[in-house]
Amino acid sequence: MNDNKPSLIYLDDEEINLILFREMFKKDFDIFTTTNPDKAIEHVKKNQLDYVLTDQLMPVMTGVEFLKELRSQEISSGSMKVIISGFTQEGEVDEALETRLIDHFVSKPWSYQNLKELLLSKQS
Repeated sequence: MNDNKPSLIYLDDEEINLILFREMFKKDFDIFTTTNPDKAIEHVKKNQLDYVLTDQLMPVMTGVEFLKELRSQEISSGSMKVIISGFTQEGEVDEALETRLIDHFVSKPWSYQNLKELLLSKQS
């Protein structure tokens, strides 16, 4: 990981979302992306990250389930957790916000400037 930029992981089942995210934020963050939740968990275990971003609606597990798995393994506790999604599971995201499993929910489509400001607000 590059020490000069904040580090993050973004898990999304749609590769195009990951490509666009990497292209837009490559100057701002040290980015690891994957479509595979198991690879994401392994990466988070091995790296201290500033941010954990995930889509909500994915075929293997939801973003909330992914973050619950990280919490159960007691990894990434210091990371800002953000769900970025065009969909929500009824009540699941609200409960995740209430229980502080996630810090923020961002609706797709998102804007570069708004998402960057949200993420960098942690740094101040």
